[in-house]
Amino acid sequence: MLALLIYALLFLLVAIVSGNNLSACSGAVISSRIVGEKAGIFITILGYVSGFLIQGGLLKAGLAAIMPAQSGYLVAIALTIALLVFIIAHRLRVPQSLTVTFAMILIGIEIAYGKMPNTIFVFYMVAFWVLSAAFAGMLTLALMKIARKRMESSRIWVAVGRLKLLLIAVSFLTAFVLGANTIGFVFASVSGLTNQIYATIITIAAIVAGSLLLSKGELNRIGNEIISLRYLNAFVLQSISVMLVELATILSIPASNTQIFTASLYGAGVSYRTRMIRRRPMFIIIFSWLATAIIGLAAGYAATTVAYHLLLV
Repeated sequence: MLALLIYALLFLLVAIVSGNNLSACSGAVISSRIVGEKAGIFITILGYVSGFLIQGGLLKAGLAAIMPAQSGYLVAIALTIALLVFIIAHRLRVPQSLTVTFAMILIGIEIAYGKMPNTIFVFYMVAFWVLSAAFAGMLTLALMKIARKRMESSRIWVAVGRLKLLLIAVSFLTAFVLGANTIGFVFASVSGLTNQIYATIITIAAIVAGSLLLSKGELNRIGNEIISLRYLNAFVLQSISVMLVELATILSIPASNTQIFTASLYGAGVSYRTRMIRRRPMFIIIFSWLATAIIGLAAGYAATTVAYHLLLV
């Protein structure tokens, strides 16, 4: 019975996360009208599944450092809380980071359970979240200035044609690293507690369902409400996001693809002479990241404490 509950929670969480984060993968090529919405979603699904199957196992070491005491009941609590957070985020059409939310939930659960996570790893993980977002924004700003000068010295239509192809490729790679890091992180939490083949099939089915059915609102917010994307800055920010998340995956650090992408997006916006950014969506997204991290930690601790008390009684 517990295994069935975990399967159901895994499907729902992966589905809503796949839809919620699709904007960070194909939002650039769709909003720039390089490909249609259906083609952009297909590229993302292909990237999600490829990354999950090829590199998803690299997050097991990171999960073990955060969650030294892994059990079916604790994982069910974590998946339930993360699912509730993402349902709220989806309703608000705010791109949310599962890695931040889920990691903080797991830390809260482990503290309540009396098993402290690896504090050194947690420090490095949080430092990577903050520094990678800041680095992505600054690097995007610097690279945009360099790239514009290169564009001015080349034949514009040839350069644009190449950028379109590169953007399609980098959109796939963005989805690839998200599938490896974010979805791989969730899958690692149920690994060993369920049938591996069944869990894999359920995860892939959730990726397809969530990408097709649950991505409309987030695509609108990233593509239109924050900044009107252009080919050059879209390519730069996608490339930076891929590089940093892939580095995190190799190091087994659950990293926020959404945060890195959005930080790069604002770095690109600042690079415009007219500073073409809209502040209100930015503040909404940043506040939601901080709020859900704190709520996740507190909710994980509270839910585990209540469950432990009820079991004792």
